[in-house]
Amino acid sequence: MQLTLLGATGPIGGQVLRQALAAGHRVTALVRDPARLPQRDDERVGVVIGDAASAADVEEAARGGQALICALGPGKDFKSTLATRTAGPVLEAMAAAGVERVVWLSALGSGDTSRRQSHFQAVASKLVIGGLMADKGIADETIARSDRDWTIALPVMFGNGPSTGTYRTIPLDGTRGRTGGRIDRGDVADFLLSAATGHLWSRRRVILTR
Repeated sequence: MQLTLLGATGPIGGQVLRQALAAGHRVTALVRDPARLPQRDDERVGVVIGDAASAADVEEAARGGQALICALGPGKDFKSTLATRTAGPVLEAMAAAGVERVVWLSALGSGDTSRRQSHFQAVASKLVIGGLMADKGIADETIARSDRDWTIALPVMFGNGPSTGTYRTIPLDGTRGRTGGRIDRGDVADFLLSAATGHLWSRRRVILTR
């Protein structure tokens, strides 16, 4: 399968790329700095230099792709508006490139999903990264209102381990209760890849936890 990946040099996107290549897929990565991409010389990896907030750059990366995975993250910038700056351009680019499937990495606690966090994590998120979570929530709504075939991933707090394959997937809508704990970044990457290459979670928001 031909995939487009945003965030390939990040901690989750890097694992998505490794897992995708191991599974036999081809990937076009949109990156700012190709020197940070270890697989840049791999013949299965196409590299487009650009900005995920630029519809033209995303469109260039998405052309010929069958699905787009957005694994962008704010790093340590707790006031980042990256999610809202990229959601609109990504959707515009996908429409122009004729790509229907998008898997969007968000977080449990974004927007109104804080109601499903554990009490501790909900309080901590509000105090420390409230602005970031609000920004993610606006972006999530932009994706969910679109006409694309979307899935929004809502992981709980991150651990740094590889994929275990034993994580839980909980539909946000149609279920109740609060969810806490951690999930390893490798398992988040596994979900993003499996969702992009299938349609099990089409047009659904999904909580990810151990």
